[in-house]
Amino acid sequence: ALSSVIPCNALGKILKLQVLKISYCSSMKEVFETQGINNSSNYVDEGTPPIPRQIDDVKHHVLKLPNLKILKIDGCDLVEHVFPFSTLESLRQLEELMIKDCDAMKVIVKEECGGEQTATSEVVVFGRLRSIKLINLPDLVGFYRGMNEFRWPSLHKVKIINCPQMMVFTPGGSRAPQLKFVETILGKHSPECGFNFHATNISQLQTRPPSLGHTTLCPATTSEGIPWSFHNLIESQVKFNAYVETIIPSSELLQLQKLEKIHLRDNTWVELVFDALKGTDSAFDESETVIKLPNLREVELYRLAHLRYIWKHSPWTTFEFPNLTRVYIGDCKTLAHAFTSSMLGCLLNLQELHIIDCIRMEEVIVKDKNVVVEVEEESDGKMNEIMLPCLKSLKLDQLPCLKGFCLGKEDFSF
Repeated sequence: ALSSVIPCNALGKILKLQVLKISYCSSMKEVFETQGINNSSNYVDEGTPPIPRQIDDVKHHVLKLPNLKILKIDGCDLVEHVFPFSTLESLRQLEELMIKDCDAMKVIVKEECGGEQTATSEVVVFGRLRSIKLINLPDLVGFYRGMNEFRWPSLHKVKIINCPQMMVFTPGGSRAPQLKFVETILGKHSPECGFNFHATNISQLQTRPPSLGHTTLCPATTSEGIPWSFHNLIESQVKFNAYVETIIPSSELLQLQKLEKIHLRDNTWVELVFDALKGTDSAFDESETVIKLPNLREVELYRLAHLRYIWKHSPWTTFEFPNLTRVYIGDCKTLAHAFTSSMLGCLLNLQELHIIDCIRMEEVIVKDKNVVVEVEEESDGKMNEIMLPCLKSLKLDQLPCLKGFCLGKEDFSF
């Protein structure tokens, strides 16, 4: 069985390697062999005497990859690390790193005991690395456990999905000036907290059957103290049949100050986007709470087969989104309405509303239950108008059950 891809006697012969992709090598324990080096510092390659420099590198456990640009490892369940720390100095050309579905992976870079390279004063620079993807690594605790500072001047994409043990990326800190967001299972987050985060404390959302019960995208308590959760979420994304019914539960409603976009698509389990507060919710009193999303600009919902509510109404919850400009709803078969009447005052900046192929849609705006909407009569005897002054594009298409835009008695002005 293959225990390593690059044996120790080949370490000095892969200097020109540019692309390395390893998939489903279930017996492999190391990417680059170190056991042979540790057991025999006087190793000599049989048949082809190595040059003195190669012998020196082997004795000092040096692996050099000066031309490596792309490294992808997928489905190697016995591998616990990728690089030793001493290799990092040679990775000047590395541009893309992807590690996926490796059950035993604990760190990407392994500390080396007793080596001068691990001194905490040394700064590690990945000058050309543009993309890091760490996906489905259940034992991963961090990129590196030492206290060295890491700098990533070219890094602009970080994706960390289903790494439930990760508490910190690099304990010594990381700097990535080009990074605009970090993508996790929730969506895209502001990188303002740096890299030290608990990427998937939201571990309830795994690839698991819905029979495990009602699922949400967050832990049972508020995630305010978790660096990568709802409080710095800038774009909510759930795609392709993740087993989740509620996207944003009631315990997280006050954590959405940075949320700008909601993009949900191709999911057969989602029933509710925004949950509502309940009178028995211990985090709130029983008076009405205003949930304000000041930066939400865009909502796009597509092919959510069981979506019943976008924003669920309750006597204790009022939603406000003063900067919402675009709403697109397509192929949501069970959705009966888009908004409730209490939200109309928050749609003053809405510019585009498209609802397409929602076969059970009866009204675009439905009256809130148990809420009396007072509409004063004007001096000329007409009822006050409900206005959508910025609406430029309204498209209602393939809505066979639609009875009207709103079935109330109010006049509308577009």
